[in-house]
Amino acid sequence: MKKFLICILCLGYCLANFSQQKELKYNRPFVIFEGCEEIEDKEKCFDEKSSLYVFESLNDSLRTKLIQKSKKDTITISVRYCFDEDGSILIKESNISSSVDSTSKDLKYILSKFPQTKPVLDEFDHGVATYHTAFYGFKIDSTRTILEAIPNFEPSEVSLQFLGEFPVFDGCPKNAENDELRKCMNQKLMHYIQKNFRSDMILSITGLPEGINSIFLFFKIDKEGNIKATNVRAPHHLLREEGYRLIENMPNAKSPGTVNGKAVDVSYFLPIKFVVEAKSQQKKSRRKRKS
Repeated sequence: MKKFLICILCLGYCLANFSQQKELKYNRPFVIFEGCEEIEDKEKCFDEKSSLYVFESLNDSLRTKLIQKSKKDTITISVRYCFDEDGSILIKESNISSSVDSTSKDLKYILSKFPQTKPVLDEFDHGVATYHTAFYGFKIDSTRTILEAIPNFEPSEVSLQFLGEFPVFDGCPKNAENDELRKCMNQKLMHYIQKNFRSDMILSITGLPEGINSIFLFFKIDKEGNIKATNVRAPHHLLREEGYRLIENMPNAKSPGTVNGKAVDVSYFLPIKFVVEAKSQQKKSRRKRKS
């Protein structure tokens, strides 16, 4: 068993070195959507054709639901496509999501009927599995009855699940996988919160409910890696002010998040939870401190 494990590790090391030395070459670097064969910019053509497909796939009941539940006049549908070596969509590995609450599950059927594409081909014309992230924008008209597709749409913010590369914070390995970068980012930000949150102010605030209380910090990491507050939800205005102070002084990322190689704004939130003891319990705690 030990010998087998060593062989696997050696093979992994050899393959890693080989992939670093040999440049990856493609005869077809991007999947081809039907009708894009003769178009020079295959990626742009894919986004345009797939946007039309998604728009036309929205049935009347789903369009009505999106319009009625949307809090904004623009709706974003985000898709992370995963294609196999034949250019077929891998439904379980792909993901589709809407900016409108409680509608993402309703969109799953769109992936199940996604058209066959021509796959990415390497220099030997072998099919290569790949992925692509796309964002589709739809505008609700002034009467709130009609949904219109927005051409060349670019989202103002992107959620973490659709990032190609995560933002990198100081002390995090730049070339790590996204899961590792996400854990590192969380650790760095939570360490900052623990070190800088002025927890002593909780004792001076009256009227907080007993038990667990929560402060939610909502912010975005922009295209330059700068952190900017978007909202703070807290049970008291002083705690809300403290939340904004924490966000304003957070360390910025060394590099931003990207989608398909382009820097994007990334929406994020951090929860802060604390316990407010019952008055009888507070008295016992004070007595213990005195003794």
